[in-house]
Amino acid sequence: MHKVVFLLLVILFVFNCYASNIKEGFTEFNIDEFEQVDTIKKDKHPSLLNIYGEPLHACKTGSSPGSWDSEGYCSEMGGGVHQICFNVTDETKNFSKDTGQSDWSIKRIGNNHCMCLGAFALHTAKGKGTGDDLECESIMEHSLDERYVGKWNTWNGNELPDQLVHGVNQLMEQCYKKGNAKQKQNIKDLYLNLTNDRKEFHMTDVHKQHTYDLSRL
Repeated sequence: MHKVVFLLLVILFVFNCYASNIKEGFTEFNIDEFEQVDTIKKDKHPSLLNIYGEPLHACKTGSSPGSWDSEGYCSEMGGGVHQICFNVTDETKNFSKDTGQSDWSIKRIGNNHCMCLGAFALHTAKGKGTGDDLECESIMEHSLDERYVGKWNTWNGNELPDQLVHGVNQLMEQCYKKGNAKQKQNIKDLYLNLTNDRKEFHMTDVHKQHTYDLSRL
């Protein structure tokens, strides 16, 4: 009799442990799942749009500061206006020195960085860059707004003539190429709204490319 009772107790103990493990495993799975969903949501800004007219993507990579905001977005609208999400590679590791700063950007190799509009324009005007170093979905639509023309055109006294043209055209060229049909149309609209009344753009190949069809209407 005692053996039967003992056996029943053992069976009940094993069953409870098994059930507990299933429950804990299920709970843990759901927590991980919600954490994953939450992470995905944080990758896109709840209110700011990018140059494609879609929610702004985070630019942050790695653990070192990259001039992004506390959530990892290139969302600065004042100061240096760090709005250009730029991927730093071995080829572009000297971008800070190339734009009149110290060589701190060497430490950013393999990561993104929110670059100032003026710094990116100067870097481009100097013929630097790979032609494929922008994370377009992480660049604010505000970067192609009229109010920031002054920021594109100046950079700590190191600016070059018409660096605005070089910077904006490089942004347009890279990101138009990377976009789908809907994204292409959105960035084209932003670009033309900014440049159509600015004669310094009109003789450039990029501007001609995007106004040719309009001239035939």
